Amino acid sequence: MLRILVRVFGTLLLLLLIVIGVGVYLLEDANRFKPELVGLIETQAGVPVRIDGDLTWQLLPPLSLSASAIRADHEGTRYQLDELALDVDLRSIVKTRDFDRWIIRSLRIDGLQMRSGEGAEMSTTKIEYLTLSDFSPGQPSPFTTQLSYQTGEQPAIPLTLSGLMTVSAAADTFTISDGNFTTTDASGVCNLTASSTGKSVTSAADGLIPLAVWQRYDWMGTCLLDRLTLQEEDFRRVSVELANKAGNSTTEISIPEFFGGQAKSRIQIDTRPTVIAWQVQPELQGVDSLALMTWLDQRLQWIAPLAYGGTITMQGNTEDELINSVRATTQFDGGQGQISIEKIKQPLLALAVLFEETDRIERWPDLWDYERMTGDWQVDGKKHTLKLALDNLTAAITGTYDPQADDLDMTINVIFEDQPGMHSFDINPRLVDMPIPFRCRGTLDDPTCRIDSAESKRLVAKVLRDAASEELLTELDATIEEKVPEEFHEVTRSLLDLLGGKKDRRKD
Repeated sequence: MLRILVRVFGTLLLLLLIVIGVGVYLLEDANRFKPELVGLIETQAGVPVRIDGDLTWQLLPPLSLSASAIRADHEGTRYQLDELALDVDLRSIVKTRDFDRWIIRSLRIDGLQMRSGEGAEMSTTKIEYLTLSDFSPGQPSPFTTQLSYQTGEQPAIPLTLSGLMTVSAAADTFTISDGNFTTTDASGVCNLTASSTGKSVTSAADGLIPLAVWQRYDWMGTCLLDRLTLQEEDFRRVSVELANKAGNSTTEISIPEFFGGQAKSRIQIDTRPTVIAWQVQPELQGVDSLALMTWLDQRLQWIAPLAYGGTITMQGNTEDELINSVRATTQFDGGQGQISIEKIKQPLLALAVLFEETDRIERWPDLWDYERMTGDWQVDGKKHTLKLALDNLTAAITGTYDPQADDLDMTINVIFEDQPGMHSFDINPRLVDMPIPFRCRGTLDDPTCRIDSAESKRLVAKVLRDAASEELLTELDATIEEKVPEEFHEVTRSLLDLLGGKKDRRKD
């Protein structure tokens, strides 16, 4: 019995020595695997790299191979990785020296930086760490990462993300399932699938979107945000649907609780043409306009349920290009509510003084209760055209607005229509259906609006001339009644019509 135990023990010891010997032989110099590791990284990342540091083994379980100081420069982007660690299955090492056939159980990277551009246009992505464990191609593997993104002098935006990642055997498709993320302005859960297109495209450093990402990857997914912070306002239960195919992407955002109403937006970005094409379709329903104006930091006092929709198109990939190319056709309906009319009331008071009749306009409240407010708004670059209806007031607005300089210059023709049965502004009857020209200049937040001086002089002269004509014709009409024989009344009035034009006069 003792002899059998000694033989078994001896056999096991021999096998152990063989394994140790093979292990020592394989692990004695990790740097000889540098070419294989470099090739693996270049194949998976599509970026030529160099490893300036040493490769080392950690023999304590789990067996790990680590590399330090990995560098790369590719298409204007500089990559720097402090350390890469791979937990390797020992049996796969014993079976083969072929690096590509080793089984990688987990991966960790520390201190990865990706920089592009210079100075104010520099963008930097830093991955503090990324850990992928229990890895097996085609199977979901737990992962966690912490990173940040910064452009120019702007504060860095941090992001933490964890969930399950599935990487295809060819490593050209990956899926994130139940990806819980938290960043400065949002948090929630995302499910996303992305695949490589194999295209190699260079992105301009100053572009609003990275063209290379749109062209190199197709993606599809959904996100449910439990928090979306925009201008210090938190929105809840925001849903986002994402899709990109061959460089043509669509993003749909839905905010079910948006200032008392709902907000939706569909954004399409097509990078396939020579110039990137954008299409934005915003939609608002039942939104509290006063809360919206306050959020937008606008001084306009407007209380109403707002509906808004339309289509906005742009071209380019810089702020200047988008502003100069914007084309928009939108409509809005303010329902019934209240709006400040102070900007038009004060100039009209100045006009009413000329007619020695200011009481009507002075009685207008600064906050007007309206029953109708609709508009059609068209934008062509910096040129704007707006047709507005506010009860019996209609306005044709044309001019320019430069959002970068916040410079507004608009001409407004206001008409108070004769609309029986409609809630109306009380105004001098002589001004009804008469275009009243305004000129507004300044900032969007606080423009200065005045009645155009030259046009107002012509307007007053016309009204007074028409009024004098009416008085003269009334006197002549009375004279005809008193002094002209009856058989000549019609002939005489025909002559007056030829001389003074047809007027509304007392009929026989």
